Amino acid sequence: MSLITKSNLCLAKSGKNLTEDCLAVNFAIGCTHGCLFCYVQRIDKLWGRAKGKWGEYLFVKPGLERLIAETPWRRYAGKEVLMSSIHDPYLPELYYPHRWPRRILEAGLGAGVRFRILTRSLLVRQDFDLLMRHRERVFLMMSIPTLDVELTRLTEPRAPPPLLRFKVLAEAREFGLRVGVVVAPIIPAGDWRKRLEELFATLSGLRPAAVYGEMLHARGENLERLCREVNICVRPGKLLDEEVGSYFERLLLEHGFHGAYWYEYSRRHGR
Repeated sequence: MSLITKSNLCLAKSGKNLTEDCLAVNFAIGCTHGCLFCYVQRIDKLWGRAKGKWGEYLFVKPGLERLIAETPWRRYAGKEVLMSSIHDPYLPELYYPHRWPRRILEAGLGAGVRFRILTRSLLVRQDFDLLMRHRERVFLMMSIPTLDVELTRLTEPRAPPPLLRFKVLAEAREFGLRVGVVVAPIIPAGDWRKRLEELFATLSGLRPAAVYGEMLHARGENLERLCREVNICVRPGKLLDEEVGSYFERLLLEHGFHGAYWYEYSRRHGR
C-alpha cells in the first residue's frame, strides 16, 4: 500500500499544473475549515461516508501509521508530490496529537521526495525547521482567494484570516523557502476586480515564485450553499470564466508573476 497516488489536478485536461508528476498524498476525508465554496464536498456522495454537514467532519485514513511505514518513498525520489489534493494537510485535528503531516514529510523528504504543500492553515509554521532542512525539495503554497475580511468570514468561517496566511508565507520566504499563492476560488460577485487588484498589490510585496487562480465553479452543493447560507448567488459559465481569466492574466503580466489561470469552462488553460 502507498499513500502516494495519481492526482487529476495536473492532468492536461484540467490545466492545473500544481505538480509535474501528477502525484498527491492524501491522508484524510473531509475538512473542518467549513469553506462553503469547497469543491471537494462532492466526495460526500462519492465516498458515502459523510456524517453531517460538509466542513464539520474529518476522517483520518485507517492505519495511517502503517501506511506511512509501508509507502515506498524511495520509489518517488526526485518526483514532486502534492500535499494534499482533497483536504488541507495542516488541519489542527491532523496535526495534533499525532503530527501526521510532519511524519509524512519526514518520511518522504528523507527519501528524496519533493513536496508541494498546499494549505490554508498557519500550523505549517510548526514544521519550518523540517522544511528549511530540505528547502531545495519544498514549495509551500497558500490558498488565498481574497483579502476581503467580511467575504472571508462568510465563505471560510473557520479558516485563518488571509493576512495571517500572507504573514506565514512571508516568514517562510525569509527562511529561504519557495512560496506561492493559489487565488481560488475567485468569486465573481460585487467588485471582484477591485478585490483582485488589492490582492495582487499585496502579492507584489511577497514576490511569490508562482501565482495560480481559478473562478468559483460548481462542485457538489457549493453554489447552492453559498446562495442559501450567505446570499452569494453566482451562476458561473464560459463567458464569465473567460472574463475573470483575462483579467487575472492581465494582472499576472502587470506584476511580472509566473503563473496561470485555470479555466473551468474552456479548453484554454492560461499561459
